[in-house]
Amino acid sequence: MESRLNGMQKIQDRLTGSASGSTSGSGPGNRPEGYLLGFDNSKLGKAIVSIGNPDTADNVVTYVPGTGANLSGIDGDLKRAEMLHKKATVEGPGQTTASILWLGYDAPQDILTDATSDSYANAAREPLSRFLTGVDTAHTGGPVNSTVLGHSYGTLVAGKALAGNPDLPVDNVIFVGSPGVGVEHAKDLGVAPDHVWSATAENDLINLAPSPNAVAGGLLGPLWLPGAAELLDDHSVLYGTDPTTDDFGGRTFEVAPGKAPGSDGPMPAHSQYWENDSLKNMARIVTGTRK
Repeated sequence: MESRLNGMQKIQDRLTGSASGSTSGSGPGNRPEGYLLGFDNSKLGKAIVSIGNPDTADNVVTYVPGTGANLSGIDGDLKRAEMLHKKATVEGPGQTTASILWLGYDAPQDILTDATSDSYANAAREPLSRFLTGVDTAHTGGPVNSTVLGHSYGTLVAGKALAGNPDLPVDNVIFVGSPGVGVEHAKDLGVAPDHVWSATAENDLINLAPSPNAVAGGLLGPLWLPGAAELLDDHSVLYGTDPTTDDFGGRTFEVAPGKAPGSDGPMPAHSQYWENDSLKNMARIVTGTRK
């Protein structure tokens, strides 16, 4: 209960502008205004928070977090949304951007057990679809450039929402650290393939997620058998075709290799997409300045 209350306090602090630090923009403490778009204290807790006004912004990016996301630990995901907003302001001068954290689902909490099931993504598919439609419907003052950003298991949530609702008002998709997005090809997402962007850091251990074909062959992929990646590589990962491969048919962008496994926790590179050039390249996609 205490940790969940701490998560609520982090949201409240951000909405009132009392959290430490500052970014360019309006609002208390020279920070862009925060908007609470959804909240639910049941189960693991859900919250949808926008940094910047999504009803009037030129660009809206909806970030879907992955395994381990919950109300108690929401501070880190709020900071990611804010960092992307700040960088988009730099990379898209003259534009306004709203950066939304969409923790609108009960995410898997364990990478080795929960995250091997797509049931969490299936349950989140329609809530995310309805939210993205609502963002477009509520927008005023001309068309909005809408981007969905999925991280880790959140890429599967985003992929299922897009594939199940091909007419969603989404212009761009970004997948980072993905175990697969539930489809075999970018064209299955209902978004122009040249607007589907993916990246996985070289040192991200998500690269070792075994593909179903490798498991079916009696092997557990490169984690257990050196050379298995080359022998069995059909560009599949846990949930479909690896979106960073040519077979998927989308586009890739550059990210830093990240820290080596074990150098700063077990999977440091899996959480480093909101840093340096990786963050800059995502901001350029969001603002349309990456061609």
